[in-house]
Amino acid sequence: MISPGLRRRIIDLLDMQSGAAVWEIGPGLGAVSRELLEGGADLTVFEIDPEYCRWLEESLGGSRVRIIPGDIIETWSRERERRAPDRVLGNLPYNSASAVIAAFIERGSLAPRSVFTVQDEMGLRMTAKPNTKAYSSFSVLCQTAAIITDAGRAAPGAFYPAPRVHSRVMIMEPAAPWGEIRAPERLRLLVRAMFASRRKTLRNNLKAASSRLGFPDSSRVEQALIENGISPARRAETVSPGEWAAVADML
Repeated sequence: MISPGLRRRIIDLLDMQSGAAVWEIGPGLGAVSRELLEGGADLTVFEIDPEYCRWLEESLGGSRVRIIPGDIIETWSRERERRAPDRVLGNLPYNSASAVIAAFIERGSLAPRSVFTVQDEMGLRMTAKPNTKAYSSFSVLCQTAAIITDAGRAAPGAFYPAPRVHSRVMIMEPAAPWGEIRAPERLRLLVRAMFASRRKTLRNNLKAASSRLGFPDSSRVEQALIENGISPARRAETVSPGEWAAVADML
């Protein structure tokens, strides 16, 4: 991230206090890391590239930073036991951003505020409304778990090497509904199955959903839809996050 203006905007969006535990995903050469340290962060960085890890050790070693090598999805659990983050940020790789965000949500590990830079299309999916092309199972997952604020686009020239698409800065703050869902894993399985063939009606996706959820036939899922006022003749893209959560709870 070579744009000083974009780096400063993201750090401002973190709304970070001095001494806050901040996790940075994919720090690269540490351009944002240095500014976080200057702002008084208790910084932990997660970097999968060994060469970048060596560079960070040399350039940031001795300061208030912990460098965790490897994939954050596999390494963050022990760091969370040490100290849960107050803030999380990351310029997420386009090919793994959804997996990283989903992992934070599904493990109930969203920080009080996270600021993620993602591919423009993914940012739109995170906030998409029902009956729109961008609305997906990922939209349901994000909106059930978090209050999401679209903080605007970032041009390709803000990065080196420049990607072929724009990026988008997204703010996520935990929302109560996810913590109130009795079986969040069931919600995840339900919406993924129902969106697998999004042009089909819910009734035509019932068999696949029931199988994923471990039911012997589709009657239980169909009844949960009907009891929540959702016609099986509808398509998944018409059902709101709140409606999906209600069905998952009933199941």
